[in-house]
Amino acid sequence: MKSAYFSVATLRGLNRIGDVFLPANDDLPSFSELGCIEMVDEMIAYLPNEDVDLLNIVLSIFSMMPVGFLSWLVHTMENSLDKTGTLPSLLRQLNMGLRGIIFGCYYSGRSGAGYTGKTPLEIIGYQINRVED
Repeated sequence: MKSAYFSVATLRGLNRIGDVFLPANDDLPSFSELGCIEMVDEMIAYLPNEDVDLLNIVLSIFSMMPVGFLSWLVHTMENSLDKTGTLPSLLRQLNMGLRGIIFGCYYSGRSGAGYTGKTPLEIIGYQINRVED
């Protein structure tokens, strides 16, 4: 998969951290298995260039980190919600930004070209019905 915004290492890092947030279980596919990475350009198309550059750096670093460290980082980000200070604030911002991209792609109702199973929305039986006035 090629991205207009992210390097190959960045996409690999996004898949790795995405699988920590959304691993496969009995019913649902993992973030990487679903092929969510193919929707990422649509998710970040309106981000300021500076934010895209910073995401490229952070996610590229994630591509080289052991999964144990990524799991620890996610746990630490989730436990920073009730703490004060500069570091907990940065962790909350990182948590919110990553969750927005990862969960937005995962629950978009779409899948990557290589995935042939049901999407998470189909599995949980969720449907959006748009009613126009």
